[in-house]
Amino acid sequence: MATRAGAADARVAVPRARRSTRASRARAKARRGDETRRASTLFGDETRGSVDADQAWVAGMVRFWLDEEWERGATINRDIGVAAGASYARCVAQMAREGEDEVLQRLVMALAADLADFDFADSFVSAFEVANKVIEMLMLRAGVDVCCVGEDDITRAARYEATLESRRDD
Repeated sequence: MATRAGAADARVAVPRARRSTRASRARAKARRGDETRRASTLFGDETRGSVDADQAWVAGMVRFWLDEEWERGATINRDIGVAAGASYARCVAQMAREGEDEVLQRLVMALAADLADFDFADSFVSAFEVANKVIEMLMLRAGVDVCCVGEDDITRAARYEATLESRRDD
């Protein structure tokens, strides 16, 4: 309760406005539902085949990003991509088993923690930077409007797909 000074300097209890806990819970549930719907868009079906496809896509996209940003074809870029893809698959599988909410927030933290064991000494990135980039790429792929990304980030998936297509044609 809040207090307010009265005319004779006596403190008078004034009840605070209370938010309806039922309304708060309903808003929270709606947010979780939105997050779950967004997650299903980001991760595709929860079938094993799509997790494998997403793992390969994440690995390829991370390698492509690092090749564009740093040294094209560096072995460490491939290794980081493979580690990121494997980490993604492990984290998504664990989150599916546990039925966690707030998927994106938990996934970025889980990826960063999972990648912490990787030796980034020969690279210019860290586990958390890779985890953030993976989430950003997934969101862009799903058509989510992502804050603070450049044109290169927005068009990276198309360039990656074009590179894959040109390799298939060879």
